[in-house]
Order: sequence, then C-alpha cells, then structure tokens
Amino acid sequence: MDEEELKSNPFAALFPTISVAQFYVTSRGTAKTPDDQNSKVARINIEEEVIGTVDPPKDDQVKEIQDLNNTIEEIFLVTLNKFSVLGGDQKQLVYLSSLADILGTQAWLDLPTLEQALFERVMLPNPLDHLVTDPAAKSLDCAHLIETQLVRYLAECFRRCNRVLARQTDTTNRLDSSIKQMKGMVVQNMVTAFREPDLYMGQDLSQQLCDLVMESYEVEQYLAQLLNSLAEKVKEEEKEDGILLEAIVYPVLDNMKNHIQGTSMILFCANTVLPLQYFLSSPILAKVFILHSYPKSPHNGKSFEETLIGSIFQKSCLATTESGSWDYFNQPSGQPSSVHGATEARIWSGLESVHSAGHSLLKQLLRVSEDTKHFTLLWLGDCLAANVGRGKMWTSQMGSLLSAGLASDGFMLNLGSTLLRLCAPMAEDPIKMNKVDPTYTAKVTVVSEDRRLAGVHMQGLPGETCLVGVGEAEREKRDTSASYNFPTEIFFMAHKTLDLGFRPVQEKFIKLNQELSRLQSAYRDAAQVGGVAAEQVQARMEAAMQKYLSLKAALLEPSTMGQQTSLMASTASWLVSLATCSQEPCLPAGQVSESDSPPVLACVPEFVMENLCEHLLLVKRFNPGHFEQVGTKLGSILMVILCYMDQPFLLRNPHLRARLAESLECLLPSHEVQGQPNSLGSYQRQALFQEHKYSLRIAEAILHVFVSIEETGQAVEFEQKFSYRRPMYDVIKYIWELDMFKTKLNKLAKQAEREIESEHPPLFLKFLNLLINDAIFLLDEGLNYMKQIQEKEGEREGWATLPPAERAEAESGFQHMGQLAKYHNLMGGETIDMLEMLTSSITAVITHSTIADRLAAMLNYFLKTLTGPERKSFKVSNLDKYSFKPGEVVSRITQIYLNLEQSQTFIKAISRDGRSYSPSLFSMTETVLIKVGRADLASALGQIAAKVVVANTALAEEEELLADCPEEFLCPIMSIVMMDPVKLPSSKQTVDRTTIARHLLSDQSDPFNRAPLTMDMVEQDVELKEKVKAWVEEKKSMKK
Repeated sequence: MDEEELKSNPFAALFPTISVAQFYVTSRGTAKTPDDQNSKVARINIEEEVIGTVDPPKDDQVKEIQDLNNTIEEIFLVTLNKFSVLGGDQKQLVYLSSLADILGTQAWLDLPTLEQALFERVMLPNPLDHLVTDPAAKSLDCAHLIETQLVRYLAECFRRCNRVLARQTDTTNRLDSSIKQMKGMVVQNMVTAFREPDLYMGQDLSQQLCDLVMESYEVEQYLAQLLNSLAEKVKEEEKEDGILLEAIVYPVLDNMKNHIQGTSMILFCANTVLPLQYFLSSPILAKVFILHSYPKSPHNGKSFEETLIGSIFQKSCLATTESGSWDYFNQPSGQPSSVHGATEARIWSGLESVHSAGHSLLKQLLRVSEDTKHFTLLWLGDCLAANVGRGKMWTSQMGSLLSAGLASDGFMLNLGSTLLRLCAPMAEDPIKMNKVDPTYTAKVTVVSEDRRLAGVHMQGLPGETCLVGVGEAEREKRDTSASYNFPTEIFFMAHKTLDLGFRPVQEKFIKLNQELSRLQSAYRDAAQVGGVAAEQVQARMEAAMQKYLSLKAALLEPSTMGQQTSLMASTASWLVSLATCSQEPCLPAGQVSESDSPPVLACVPEFVMENLCEHLLLVKRFNPGHFEQVGTKLGSILMVILCYMDQPFLLRNPHLRARLAESLECLLPSHEVQGQPNSLGSYQRQALFQEHKYSLRIAEAILHVFVSIEETGQAVEFEQKFSYRRPMYDVIKYIWELDMFKTKLNKLAKQAEREIESEHPPLFLKFLNLLINDAIFLLDEGLNYMKQIQEKEGEREGWATLPPAERAEAESGFQHMGQLAKYHNLMGGETIDMLEMLTSSITAVITHSTIADRLAAMLNYFLKTLTGPERKSFKVSNLDKYSFKPGEVVSRITQIYLNLEQSQTFIKAISRDGRSYSPSLFSMTETVLIKVGRADLASALGQIAAKVVVANTALAEEEELLADCPEEFLCPIMSIVMMDPVKLPSSKQTVDRTTIARHLLSDQSDPFNRAPLTMDMVEQDVELKEKVKAWVEEKKSMKK
C-alpha cells in the first residue's frame, strides 16, 4: 500500500504518522505489497489484516477514537499499538501484548477495552519487560511507566485523570464523561484489589496506601478525592457483603498513630499530622476515623490517650506516668537561665503546634457531618467521664498507684488547651456566650441515642456540687431544656477539662514549689556537714527542679494562657448575668435573700468558679505581667468576684467565697515575680481598683467574706480560716492607702458605732471582734510552739544516739513543729499589723465598751509575755527561721496603745485587766523598745503609763467600794456588777448588756442553752437596774 492509499484508509488516523502506519502494515507480515494492476484487492487485504472483523469507523468518528485512545495512553501509559510511541505524544508506553493478541486487529484503546487493559497492567509483574520506546527517547520518562505497586499506580492514574480534566476546554470537554468513567474504573480496581488481595501476590496494599498518604507534604486534592471515592464505593458494596471500609482504613490509621507517637514534642509540627486531613473532609472517612479512635475500654481514662487522637494530645514536656522519665531541663542547676529560657521557648513552640493540630482536627470532625459531630462529642464526653478520678483528692495523695488508669497530665493539659481554642469564638462574643444554657448540667441521659437527641454528651454532671446547693429531691426536679446547643456543650466540656487537667497540675506545681523550698533549706543544713546526705539532698533537689521547670513550661504556654483568660472573663460576665438576671453588667443592690436567689445557680457546678480562681492564682504567682496584657478583661473578673464573694445565697460554699477573696488579692498591682522584669507596669490593675464603676464595693465585700467564714456553720478547719484571711489582709492594706477606700471604711466604722446594739451586730464590729480573736489565738499558738522548739533544741543533741528510725521520726516532728511555729508567727504578725493600721484612723468603735476590754486584755497579755521574765522561754538558735520577731510585735502593740490613748474607755480597760496589767508592765516594755531601736515609742508610752496609773487608782477605789456586792447584782458570766442588766428570753438568765453584746459578736446563741439569740431579743431588767443603781449610789454616799 502506498502513501496515498494509506492516507485514504480511515484507520491510518490512529497512527501518529503515515510512515508509522506503513511500518505497522509491513510488520503484521500478512499484508502484501500491491501491484499497480491489483490495487483495489490490495486495499481490501490491508483492511482485513489491520482491522480484522472490526467495522471501519466513519470519518467523523475517527477523531473521537483517536482522542480517546491518546487520552487513555496519557493517563494509564499503556497501549495496544507498539508503534504509538513513534511520533506520538507519549515516547514510552507499556505494550499490553496479551490483550493485543486477544483483540486482534484493534490497535486502539477505548472504554470497553480499558477495563481489561487496566487489569492486565496491574497484573504485570515487571512492566519494564513490556516497555516500548521511541528510539529518540533518551531515558525513562517517569516512574509511573513501570510502577509495580498497585495502589501507587492507580492513584497516579487518578491524578492524571484530574489533570486532563482540568485542561479541558469548551471544544474538548466531550471527553469529560469518558474520563470520569476512567476514574470510576480506577476506584473499582482499587476496591477489587482490597477485596481480593490474593490475586496480587506480593503486594502489601495497606502499606502502599499508608505510604502514599504519609509521604504527603501538602494535602493532594486528587488523593483526597480518590480516598473519598474509594470510601463511597466500598460503602456501596458493603451492602452486598463486600469488604468493610474499616479493613482498608484502620491499618493506615494505625500506621499514622505509630508515626505520631514516635515523633517528639519538639519536632511535632503541622506536617506530622497532615496525612490526617485526608480522612477529615469526607463524612464517611471522618466517621471511620473517629470510631477508630474510640477505645476498646472506654471506662479506662488512659485508653483514650492510646488512641490516634490521643497520640496528638499526649505530646508534652511532662512525664507520661507518675514514675516516668522527664526529658527536658536536665541538670537544671548547672545551666544558666538563658539555656532554660531557650528550652522553654522550644517547648512552647512544640505545644503550640500540638494545640493547633488538635484544634484543627476537632473542628473538622465537628463540622464534616452530624454523625461525626455526635461521635466526636461522645469521645470527648466519655474521655472526661473516664478521667473524673483526676479531680479527686485521693488520686493526688495515692499518686502512681491510682493514676495508672487515668490519662497523663500532659494529655489533659493539651486537651484543655484545644477546647479553649474551640471556645474562643464565644469567649470574644457576648451574644454567643449568652447562648450557654446553665441547665445543661442537670439533664439526665442514659443511652447514646438520648445523648445525641438532647445534645448532652457529658456524664456525671447532674451529681456535681453547684453554686447553690439543693437536696436530692430538689436536684431531680431542676428545670432542663429539651436539647442543648453546641456552645453549651463545648463550654462545660472546656471547664471540666480545666478542672481535671489544669487544676490538679497546678496543685502539683505549687506543692513542688513548696517542696523545693524545703529541699533548699535541708540542703543548706546538710551542706554544712557534707557527705552522702548532702549529695542525696542535692540529687532530690535537681530532680524536683527539673519537674518544676517542666510543669512551669506546660502551664504557662502563652497562647493557652491568653485563651484561658478570655474564657474566664467571658465566664465571669455570664455568671454575673445569671445572678442578676440582667444582660447589662450590674451587681445586686444589697444582700440577696434565699428566696431571691436565681434557681439556675443550682445548676452551675462549683468547678466553673474554681477554674476562675485557679487561673488567677497561677497568673499572680508566676506571670503577673499577663494581667496588664489582658487589662480590658479584668473588669469582668472583678465584677464576678464582687457579685458572689459576699453573697451566701448566690454562692453557698464558704471556702469558695474565701477563694474569691484570694482571687481579688491576685489582682493587686503590687505583685511581681522576682527576677522577672515587667515592662508593662501595673496601670491596668491600679485602674481596676481606682476607676472601675463598682470598685468601692470592695471595702464592704472583703469585710463581709472575712466575717462570713466564721459564721457559716459549715466545716471550715480552724486554722484554714487564717490561711483564707491572709490574702484579705493584703487587700485591706492596699485599699487603706487609697483615700476613697479609707473614707468608706471610716463610714462603716461610724455606722457600726451607731448600730452597736442593733438586732444584728454591724459588719465592722464583727470584723474587729474577729481580728482580736485571731490575734489572741495566733500569737498564743506561736509562742507555745517557740517554747516547745526551745525544749526540743536542748534534746536534739542526744538524738544522734537514737536508732535511725526513731531519729528520723524525731527530726520530722521537729521540722513540722518549726513549720507550724513559722505559720502562726507570720499570721499573728499580720493580724497585729492590721489592728495597728485600723487604729491609726478609726478609734471610736474600737474603744467602745463592747470591744475595749478584750482588746486591752489581749494587748496587755502579749506585752507582759514578750517583755517580762517569760520572754526567755522563747529564745531559740535562729529566730528568723521561724519568722519570730518579738521586737516588731512589741513595737506594733505599743503603736496601738498610742493610737487609742485619747480614749478614756480604753485607758480604763487597760487598768481593769487584772490578769496581765501591773505597774511594771510599761516599764518593761520601754526597756525592750529601747533595745530594739524604738526609743521614740518608749518615750510616748510613758505618757500612757501615767494615765493608766491614774485610772487604776480610781478602779481600785471602785472595786473596794463594791467589794461586798450582792450575788444577784453580779453577772453570772463575767462576775462584774451589772450596771445594765438584761434578761435572756430562752434561758431566763440575767446578764450584763455589755457582756452579752460581746458574746453575740462571735456566737448568736444563748450561752446557757444554745438557743438562737440576737440583741433585739434581750429584755432590759428595769427593776434590777434600779436596785443596782440605788445600791451603788448608797455605797458612794457612805464613802463620802
């Protein structure tokens, strides 16, 4: 056949050039070269040889067939025509000889033949053996040509389909339908391969798919589309007993989990979890993903950490178990602070990547479909329920014994940080925050479907202690909604995670800080002796410091701290709106009664308020400059403190109200961290106390909570209340220096003076009474401990001969005694300092007869004890070690005397104290004052001493005059003459008005039968009063 005849043959168009078609005819061996005389017969022979039984296409079909063949060759790199590489677009192709033989004269690929062609291609053990190449080609065109891994080959074919589709134009889009069918063939072949893996001997299909996904440096859209199509096809065939999708996906996800677990936190980055993105955009795959991460033992908290999702949250600078290794800040004492700072920065960078990855993962799971959202929230809710033991006190005490079944600290911190990010939109938007429904915690759900329909995926919340307590019967009757929105769920989940994660870790952190102080003290003592003991203490100190620095880095990660503050501020505004039933920021006008307490507060768990307190305490102790960075949010936090701190019917728990007072102290401008420069100053905190709309409410609120701790009737350990009151002292001292607050406190004092015998003792009077009670207890306890320490120091030398166990026990007891002494000395000093400060400006109510006698007796007693012969009983080897400063205490007490010297009532009260006052009291005091460098006080004290002597002389004369007082005129409590006798309604006893008024300041009950009693209930005994008055006047007239 000559060139002209080939050109007229429609099949010649299937060849790249006429010369190639000529060569093809020749190579078939059956074509004869036609002579001129028999040209027509020759043409028929060529058609029979080339086409066989195939009907020749019409002229208008040739172009379509050729385009389709070329497209198939481009995508799949296979051919039925070994000569296509000569002059065609593809210079190298895999020649499917078996299929070519079967098809006979069909030298092109179409959709019907592609299915078998694709099957033959993937079954080729070595495609290189079937490669046909244009002689002009220099080397292998691409790896896809000879790819032997089925999954990789099919995936590349799918990608090429997308590439060809992308370049289609309006004039060429007639191939779109065919290419989409090709993609379907690719997916079907992959499904078939996973369904019948035995057909493909030597092929690890799961590993191939895993490698393909894991090697991505960015999300490949074609691969995401392929996996989604694969999932849909498998799901479709599952209905006909096909392979389960989990069987294909789970091995890949297992490999991903192993990869993430093997990546260190420092090296963790977005690329570490990038392959997960392939399973998050498809509803089908996302559901398989979340179910893969659901643990087989959902009641074991640790099991959630061992899942794929858990492997992300597990990345931390903390040990994964109580006895595990700590990998950062090795040998901390041998490293400069710059090295520690650099390590901390690397940790923060790694944690930021972990939190970002966790946030992106959860957000995509929550958005992809309602099914996946349900299972994701179920995962979170069950994880929190399984780890509820982390919040129990016994867990922290038992340590590793009980923590084996609970998630690690690092896991919970990271989970909390991630949920904080999910809360960010509503934390910054009050409208969204107001959508949080507080009754969520009262909703009871039993089965999974109930939890889905109600939108309540957390467990155990109905049993939580709430701001306003209710009995079991009332608890079950609390109003609830039919269903709850996502903001409500994520709000309570975030707070519960903070409660189970941040709070226990912060407690460990603070205890470790205290332990370091003890170890440093022990090391100083041991270093003086040297030897093995010193080395052991140093090793313990190194280990503790390493843990301390690691915990500090984990807790103070900057972005998490900022998001936590945002959530706390928005939570504060939400709590205020619940208490006031108003969307506008305001406070209750006065004390809220029980009947006016909003019922929804019986649904708000205490841990929500606890989280706020814990966060403020952490920031104050370790990063107070953060308050200046978030200054605009401090107003909301102050509002919730003032709203609840002094309102027992809004917040029943006295411990929690005391913690709010501690939170208020955290906001004081004076807090700085030693060695940590603060370039931001304290402007925002100063403005909070001086310029906030409700700041003046601080004065009355702090006094109220100070008093209410004593009056709750609930279990508050006796010494614990002093720890609660210490931060209150700091708040009062700070506001005392501000004129507007000092004026406010003076007004409260004057009000107390006016209402001193009202039905309910005025607030300021009760506050003063408790101050005196505290001072008496604390100073006395401190002195007793100092006396015992002196005795033990004398015995300590003999302890060297004791057996090791007894010696260790004795030393431990001695150290504990020293800690108690230091605590009581510090708190006693704080209380006396407070009295000195108040008496510098407020005198009238303090020197009222209800208070004056007790105050004078207390001051006299401690002056006598600290300046008289007994003072030698408190001399120990190191006074500073126990914060024992007798000279300072004597100076402060003296200053109180000087502050009140103008009050004749107080002067008489000093002289009436028969227990401690003597003419030598002030002379002994003057000696001590001069010795400690306070001669100025000694000189002024002499004037008071003279006044007291005069008063004492008058008192002695009066006592002599009234010495034979009838028994019925004496108060049965204090044995003093009842100048104003009153009857108690319950016990019918008659006592002096001043005596019972003083008693009711601390205890509003009848001292004889414990029946409730207030001052308005007592009845003046007019008849007895007249008798006493007549008798006294008679005695006075007789003396004249």
